[in-house]
Amino acid sequence: METKSIQNFLNSYSVKMIIVSFMAIFLLIPSFMIQDIIQERIDLSQNVKNELYHQWGGKQVVSGPVLNVPYSVKVSDENNKVINERHGVAHFLPETLKTAGVLVPEKRKRGIYEVVVYEGNLKLTGSFSQPDISQLDLPEAQYNWATAYFTIGVSDMRGIKNLPELVLNGQKCKVDPGVADTDLFQSGITVKANSMNLNQAMNFELELVLNGSEVFSVEALGKTSEVTMTSDWTQPSFTGGFLPTNRQVTANGFTADWQVTHLNRNFPQQWNDRKFKTNEADLGVELLIPIDHYQKSMRSAKYAILFIALNFIIFIFIEIKSKIRIHPFQYSLVAFALLIFYVLLTSIGEQIGFNLAYMISALAVTTLISWFTSAILHNSKMVISVTLLQTGLYLFLFTILQLQDYALLAGSIGLFIILAIIMYGSQQIKWYSEDRSDVNIG
Repeated sequence: METKSIQNFLNSYSVKMIIVSFMAIFLLIPSFMIQDIIQERIDLSQNVKNELYHQWGGKQVVSGPVLNVPYSVKVSDENNKVINERHGVAHFLPETLKTAGVLVPEKRKRGIYEVVVYEGNLKLTGSFSQPDISQLDLPEAQYNWATAYFTIGVSDMRGIKNLPELVLNGQKCKVDPGVADTDLFQSGITVKANSMNLNQAMNFELELVLNGSEVFSVEALGKTSEVTMTSDWTQPSFTGGFLPTNRQVTANGFTADWQVTHLNRNFPQQWNDRKFKTNEADLGVELLIPIDHYQKSMRSAKYAILFIALNFIIFIFIEIKSKIRIHPFQYSLVAFALLIFYVLLTSIGEQIGFNLAYMISALAVTTLISWFTSAILHNSKMVISVTLLQTGLYLFLFTILQLQDYALLAGSIGLFIILAIIMYGSQQIKWYSEDRSDVNIG
């Protein structure tokens, strides 16, 4: 009698719900393992991309030109005796700076991995006013105008594809690699002023052709800076400290214009040494690739517990209504089939893209679970219900994954509706009349 009571207790639906609930929680472990696998593939993909970026050219930031004038200051003691001499560099920014850039994007592949790179054609024009050393607050400094030079910052020198020439007042000046000082830029090119008369206004012009990847930026260093960028890339993201004043994004590409003045920055037009940094004045564009299959696979894997829980709930409803017992092991097989979906999605998506991989994986798993349900229940009506459940869930998840700005809104509304349907369905079940063993155990 005691053995029968124990058996009835173990077969009760209340105990079954507890067991199934613990199983659902336990199955979070393999879902986390699947997310780790996807993360490993993301890391491998990023490593390959970084290697391609390194070979082609990295994120490019172009700055300048800046006029630099070495100076020296004699340091005296309290008796006005010279005891030392300090050397430094005074920096003068352009009065006007106009930048026109044309980006020619290109997709490159290595194996199954794809990146977007670009060739940037850049034209810098503008002018320098006569340097005003009175603004530097160094009245005792001696300026060495004969050794003055211009610097143009280029973040990745490997990307330079032409032999640029700085034209000053119509005179072409020789360009040397590297920067003569690192007060402002860590890498770039230097132009020696030589015989140029710096105590006057100067017009300049420079053309650069650069290979780069992902992001292209310039720094608005003019007292007035105007920047124009155009490209046939259709999915730009505007980055940096300033947004475009005008922009137009169409199916044929984008055009963007910026207008920045010195009042928009936190540094003046001239200073000495490392007193200020200019990187806060950068602006530019990132050439986005739409959310790739790895990111979508990772997002989809986070919904694994929802799929498992809803399927377990439906199978418990089916058990109670049909009076057909389903073993906990069979529940676990259904759960593992649901988890296999994410592995299939990731592996197939690497080869053929996310959307088609999603359709194939969802169809395969839905077919497998429907077949398994049919073998257990032998009830076509119940099989159709399970099939419709799987189809609806996968359509719901696919819709959320396609959304970016409204994914959270659509997901929360969808989950609310699903919960409402489950609550309504639970009202149609006579929980205790179908489970006499629960009554006997009191």
